[in-house]
Amino acid sequence: MNVLFLIGNGFDLNLGMKTSYSDFYKYYKEVHKDSVPIRKLKEEISRNFKNWSDLELELGRYTEKIESTQQFDEIFEDIGEELSKYLQHEEDQFDFSKVDKKKLHDFLSFPENSLPDADRIRITSLRDRWKSLPWYVRIVTFNYTRTLEKLLGDKTNKLQIGSHHNSGIVLQGIEHIHGYANDRMVMGVNDISQIKNTAFHNNQDVIEALVKSSCNQATRHNKDILCKEQISSAHLICIYGSSLGDTDILWWELIGKRLTNDCHLIIFSKGEEINPRIAYKKGRIERAIKESFLNKTNLPEETKRKIEKNIIIGLNTDMFSIVNKRSDHAVKVI
Repeated sequence: MNVLFLIGNGFDLNLGMKTSYSDFYKYYKEVHKDSVPIRKLKEEISRNFKNWSDLELELGRYTEKIESTQQFDEIFEDIGEELSKYLQHEEDQFDFSKVDKKKLHDFLSFPENSLPDADRIRITSLRDRWKSLPWYVRIVTFNYTRTLEKLLGDKTNKLQIGSHHNSGIVLQGIEHIHGYANDRMVMGVNDISQIKNTAFHNNQDVIEALVKSSCNQATRHNKDILCKEQISSAHLICIYGSSLGDTDILWWELIGKRLTNDCHLIIFSKGEEINPRIAYKKGRIERAIKESFLNKTNLPEETKRKIEKNIIIGLNTDMFSIVNKRSDHAVKVI
């Protein structure tokens, strides 16, 4: 059985790291630069702070105010460089000793244990088809941090993290589809339709920097091809810590296609806590999340209705609750 995790920034946030774009902007606006284009960018972020909660999508829109490739490079490289510095600082000063690594192994091995009983039983029944074989876990992270490597160790290929039915559960590696803070950092949009300055639509220099798939192709590391293969061979896919944003529609489309062929999906999502007395309202929120995902798969309506039964929403679960509370302490900021 192949289990694939797609991990977003919510993982680092759940640990207590201040890695949101809003946290970064507080730092970024204090970094002094004499450049007029950089100053105007920071003024724009301050005026429309809420819109810039999605930095990548907003960068695509902001291109409308960029006049040349040279100006684009200056803006894009500055915000990327400062984001890199900020995230590396957050990672370096985080206390990884307070994380329960055994619990992390357990969550990776049995994510369904965080779900309500009916959903847990569904996934258990799915797993029973492979109960006499090893189970393989793979991780694709959208994050620039090396948080997972620091928790799981550098040798994550063929790392046994659990067992089942007298067989092993083996981690088969971690792939950084968007690179690292200090290496092949991919930051941008899904396609040229999200670049508002149409003059850049035929500008290969801008496209290779700002369109994620083109950036991956330009660096020729083949990580994108490997990640696509892992999606196409997965029997269970778990998305955690992702807003399911429009700048990653490529991946939601691939997952949607995979769900048409003997695969299940768990989307772990955080939201407003529901009063236990009216727990039935969870169903409304879960349907909305499911529908939002399906609308990003680019599948025909009939196909969406067929695969929705293969999607489970884990709302406000204890998934990846791995920080030991007794040793938790405030995280310093820059």
